[in-house]
Amino acid sequence: MQTIPGYHIKTQLGEGGMAKVYLALQKSLDRQVAIKVLDASLIQDQIVQQQFEQESRLVAQLNHPNIIQVIDKGNSEEGLPYFVMSYIKSVSLETILPRTDVALSRKLDILIQLCSALAYAHRNGIVHRDIKPANVLVDYDGRAYLMDFGIAGYFTANTDNNQPTQEMVMGTSAYMAPEQREGISHTSHLSDIYSLGVLIHEFIYGVTPIQATRITYQVFESDPAVSKFSLANKIPTLIEQCTHVMPAQRPVSVELIRQQLLLIAQGKHLHTNRWGGESTRDNIPPNYTLLDILKENPFGATYLVNDPNRQRFLVIKKQSLDHLGNAPQYAAKLTQIQHPHIARVYGTGKNPRVFIIAMEYLPGGNLQERLCQTMNIGQCLTLAQQLANALACAHSFGLIHGNLRPSNIIFAEKSHLKLADFGFPVHSYGEDIDWYHPTNEDSSTATDIYAMGVILFQLMTGKLPVNDWWGLKKRWQLRRLPAALRNIILQMLHTNPKKRLKSADSAATVFTAMHNNQKTQVLERMAGA
Repeated sequence: MQTIPGYHIKTQLGEGGMAKVYLALQKSLDRQVAIKVLDASLIQDQIVQQQFEQESRLVAQLNHPNIIQVIDKGNSEEGLPYFVMSYIKSVSLETILPRTDVALSRKLDILIQLCSALAYAHRNGIVHRDIKPANVLVDYDGRAYLMDFGIAGYFTANTDNNQPTQEMVMGTSAYMAPEQREGISHTSHLSDIYSLGVLIHEFIYGVTPIQATRITYQVFESDPAVSKFSLANKIPTLIEQCTHVMPAQRPVSVELIRQQLLLIAQGKHLHTNRWGGESTRDNIPPNYTLLDILKENPFGATYLVNDPNRQRFLVIKKQSLDHLGNAPQYAAKLTQIQHPHIARVYGTGKNPRVFIIAMEYLPGGNLQERLCQTMNIGQCLTLAQQLANALACAHSFGLIHGNLRPSNIIFAEKSHLKLADFGFPVHSYGEDIDWYHPTNEDSSTATDIYAMGVILFQLMTGKLPVNDWWGLKKRWQLRRLPAALRNIILQMLHTNPKKRLKSADSAATVFTAMHNNQKTQVLERMAGA
């Protein structure tokens, strides 16, 4: 049993080849946590310790509802490194596998959640390297959690202190991609996709692909409970694609796997009719299929649906009539605007309870999810250009965003962003500071420019700007940027709207010139700056 200051260890929860997991009490907050104490043999040299420091910070910043978050780390009094994680009353997927009473809809629900977590991590540049049922937890409300992100990737090892460093092969043999057996440097997000394919096979059919026989699939297909899923026969093809021996032949992203699972589930994994509080689906074509719930809050809901006529996914956003702002007028204009960096609006509707917008589905997640990444100046300028061009176009049509923030900047692809949710009022559940809107200013093009400045500041420093006398603290935090880039961000952030940068169009011009002339360099985020 380890001794860890600030924690009272109660009992051992589990043990693996790399670590032991304990249930503990965090004394300062009087809450239960799980502590994973790693084996000392995994950190024998300085390079590994540095890698542990760097990657553990990144993993700790992951914030996703289906990921067990790392909340603390350190070394025990015995000198062993540990992670502190949120403790969730749950069972591992490994213990669920033998059960025969788990419906296919329930299995698909868990797999869709798992894909959501893994896709999020991959968008942030983190490869898991040990996807397997033992690393998936399911709580008693049916929420799935992926744990041990990146831990298998923290370590290399010396087999002999007198011999050259050799790569350690990390992972679990039954789920490991062929290239993963060659060492950590050969492992990529495509290796995770292979492991995910093996896990999907085992969860659906009860055995891994190597254990399967023709009878395995015949028994599955003959189950009456499976017949209601008209696309269930697509599962074997999906698994075969994921587990292809050649990485380049696998699906390019976990998001594509998630989309295929959603089409197979056809909304049957959702526990209730979640189209909203209304009694009918007014203004929504009857042949649309609800695939997933993207967001729900007291003001409305956002759904992912399938439009079978055009073979595409759509986002249906429903908003309470008493919380609309300028959204209806702006949405009507947006149906006529086609800009590469503004989310397409296809149509609108209304019933006595809600306002409805149908818009394009953008699968790349939002900017809020990527703020833990370190980007080079070239990458930041690319996003800055796109953001400024989108705002300049909107402003030219008289559209003020009014609620510009990272969560409303959506990615169509890795480096291709689009602005969404024009005209909707800010959703506030408390008294938190609105960092993206200057105090005591009505929404205008000037407040949009201020919000753009905050977002770029956050993107390039990892911090939100604090208003201080003469902006000295902001200037200090931006000190590593080229002078021209630093000055334009500070001009956007000016508290006096009369001295603020005049237009998004001028920002776009400056960012384009900088991007064409810049030399790539990594932005170093300073701790405590």
